[in-house]
Amino acid sequence: MTRIAPVRGHLFLCPADRPWHEQPDNAAVDNEMTDNVTEKQKEVIDYILGKIKEKKLQPGDKLDTEIAITKALNITRATVREATRILIDQRRIYRIKGSGIFIGSIGKNNQSGRFHTLSPFDYQTQKGGHRAGRKVISASIVTVPDAAMAQALRIKNSDQVYKILRLMSFDDIPVSLEYIHFPVSLFKSIEFKELENSKYSYIERITGKKVYKRDQNFHAFNATDAEMMKYMNIANNAAMMELYEVVYLDDGTPFEVNIAIVNTNMLHLSQVSVREE
Repeated sequence: MTRIAPVRGHLFLCPADRPWHEQPDNAAVDNEMTDNVTEKQKEVIDYILGKIKEKKLQPGDKLDTEIAITKALNITRATVREATRILIDQRRIYRIKGSGIFIGSIGKNNQSGRFHTLSPFDYQTQKGGHRAGRKVISASIVTVPDAAMAQALRIKNSDQVYKILRLMSFDDIPVSLEYIHFPVSLFKSIEFKELENSKYSYIERITGKKVYKRDQNFHAFNATDAEMMKYMNIANNAAMMELYEVVYLDDGTPFEVNIAIVNTNMLHLSQVSVREE
């Protein structure tokens, strides 16, 4: 785990689900999708998975283009597009606009929900009669930390992200430490002080789009990192929850990967949020 410095961000990554390419071959197409896959689409899927295995491709590596697959199999491009969409939906591959198709590494998320204009943090702050506190501790621009995050943000492994450490509090009591990542390609500049107000209101204001969906994974762990314990004001081995979420705009663009360390004694994670127009 990297150390937190005044001018640098800090990253705490949750253990990922077992990579899909380490799963048994019969897991290539999920059961719930089998009935909807045509023979031609399955031929494309088998071709792609075979190429990955043959060339020993790793997460973030580039695959053949749709045009190349179309020519290799003498199949229509529409069929290739539908077959790749199936694998994209399963997080086995991902597409970067203007660059092509890349190997994925993210397993299926265990919770997703549409986003409400009032976040769970604000909701619980108001419900408990607290004053909401948000403090940006550090911010920097770095290369995207890993292939899984690049896939989630639909950027290249060599692309850069804003890496921001933000502390969330009820009154003066820390409840969550967030490791925020925004793609530089999507935001040419960020006013970090704005993140000490409402993050999503700021994003909606500068993009002109609505924050629509949050895909989330949870992981329980015991805190041992000294700097994390310092910011969260917790004891060694305190039980904590790590939330890994990818957040999307209403046009389907992923704009944030947030890795939040949460004290669930203070901030509960059971709310499913739905935007109300």
